[in-house]
Amino acid sequence: MISPTNRGISIRQVQETVARTYHVSAAELVSPSRHQRITCARHVAMYLSRELAGARGAVRGAERRRPSFPRIGMAFARDHSSVIHAWRVIERRRLSDRGFARLLERLAGEVSRRAGAAVNPPEAA
Repeated sequence: MISPTNRGISIRQVQETVARTYHVSAAELVSPSRHQRITCARHVAMYLSRELAGARGAVRGAERRRPSFPRIGMAFARDHSSVIHAWRVIERRRLSDRGFARLLERLAGEVSRRAGAAVNPPEAA
């Protein structure tokens, strides 16, 4: 299971991290392209957006609010049903392929680290 952090992670941060990992541009993730390498990266980014992105709760310890399928769809220029399909495809693969599950965990960690760096930039010396 992908463990969300308590940080406010944006869909854009997920898109940028996944694009970098899959060697595609963030623009390609939202393009109409149906090339396999772009589609795979897009599906992973949609899945991680659902699992990781969202605003922190207003009360300390409150549960994170996951972005809706329609909200994720808008960020990827897709219909909500495309996001649901992508989520199901990636979840099935995560459950059946340990190597892929480890990749998703690594990506989730990378997104979380980058979000932490964006929220807490290093102090100037």
